[in-house]
Amino acid sequence: MGCPHCHHSQAFRRKLGRCRRCILQLILLSTLSWCAWFYYYLPTPTQVESITLLFAASAFSLLLLAHGVAALARIRNPHPSPSR
Repeated sequence: MGCPHCHHSQAFRRKLGRCRRCILQLILLSTLSWCAWFYYYLPTPTQVESITLLFAASAFSLLLLAHGVAALARIRNPHPSPSR
């Protein structure tokens, strides 16, 4: 992985909200998939291809939202207390 936080045992948790590469990829994928759905499949939302693209766009958007929430949580509390 391209992120220095990804080499630990809790890679996903440490990476969430910090990995700029992942966030930029999610922005691009989310934007492209939503634009493609609106352009190609808005009139026919019951086709299998439309539903598949809708699920993919929603997944990209939700993961981007999770990155945003984690980044905001780190900004608000930069040094959390260690868990026991």
